[in-house]
Amino acid sequence: MYRKIVSAVDGSFHSELAAHHAIAIASSCDSELVVLAVDTGDVEREKLSYSVERICQHSKDYGVQAEGIIRRGDAVKTILKVVNSERADLLVSATRRSEYRLFVRSITQKIMLKAPCSVMAVKPAGIARRGKSMLLPVASRELVTDELITLTSCLAKFYEHRVEIFHVVELQRWYTLPWKELYTMRHHGEEEMMPVAKVLREQGIDVDVRAVISESSINAIPKEAAIGRHSLALMRASRRGILKQVVYGNPIERMLSSILCDVLIWRPKL
Repeated sequence: MYRKIVSAVDGSFHSELAAHHAIAIASSCDSELVVLAVDTGDVEREKLSYSVERICQHSKDYGVQAEGIIRRGDAVKTILKVVNSERADLLVSATRRSEYRLFVRSITQKIMLKAPCSVMAVKPAGIARRGKSMLLPVASRELVTDELITLTSCLAKFYEHRVEIFHVVELQRWYTLPWKELYTMRHHGEEEMMPVAKVLREQGIDVDVRAVISESSINAIPKEAAIGRHSLALMRASRRGILKQVVYGNPIERMLSSILCDVLIWRPKL
């Protein structure tokens, strides 16, 4: 599915951690990897060169064929130009570091709106990473495409992770309902996710399914990530979520800032 993957880095340790997920996918999918750094004048070119070299060498340790590229210019325009010239199938880019807004008005947000290929925005958790499982929040099984299954399978196999499919039944004032009705709703939610679990299990992935009832998935997902001690969460982005410019009102921004493990936000090909 992914013939070629572009991993955009900026010389920071943060972006190198994000690039490791690109290596994971490339290794599992037998993809070529292009490690791209854009010289905008904000970071010493030597630092960019060392970063690209380190990632390429790290890729070889996992049997991934990697090519390093450094280009000068505007970050967004240059990344998009390389994505088009390389005919990339997937672009991986780190979010801003935590001292800034993570997503809104960032280079990554602009790329997710414009790149023709699939895009994955990564927020590495650094020392907060733990556990041997990954969280896969699913709003509806109709949104689970072959590409999302491939991504989940690639990451789970590379990291040897169990996958928890997590479905949130959103309902205001759910706590006023009888417990039998709540149990039935949770059971129905888990049943809805079983076809997704079946496909992953057929690929040799250890899968759990869990459904909860909550007033907001934006609150329920970070809580589940913490309770389950997951090391990463893979989530699909909606175009509406990508477009929102208000920090508090942007669901991607809120997820990135509240989930403690690595967060991978995936936007499918346009």
